[in-house]
Amino acid sequence: MRFLIVTNSREAMPAEMALPAMHGMQAWLAEHRASGKLEHVWSFAGKTGGGGIANVETHEELDAMMAGFPFGQTSDIDVYALADIDTSLDASIHAISMMMEAVGASA
Repeated sequence: MRFLIVTNSREAMPAEMALPAMHGMQAWLAEHRASGKLEHVWSFAGKTGGGGIANVETHEELDAMMAGFPFGQTSDIDVYALADIDTSLDASIHAISMMMEAVGASA
């Protein structure tokens, strides 16, 4: 299961907390990149925040991974489940076709 994770800092961290948190972030990234759970990661230019693509087996695995996110307490975090675009388009086309048939049949 793939998820898009987007984080934005809510508040500035005091300098004495920021440096350890950044080192913690480096370690967290290294751990999850090495395990293959983080496929892509980026930061936002000129802004405190960023995002990535997580690839995990379950929602619970994602929850456990994000529980250790070093900036979790000071960030707004949005998570979006990702789906294959071709599969999504096929499903939408099928659903709309079924609705059109139903309307045509009842008219």
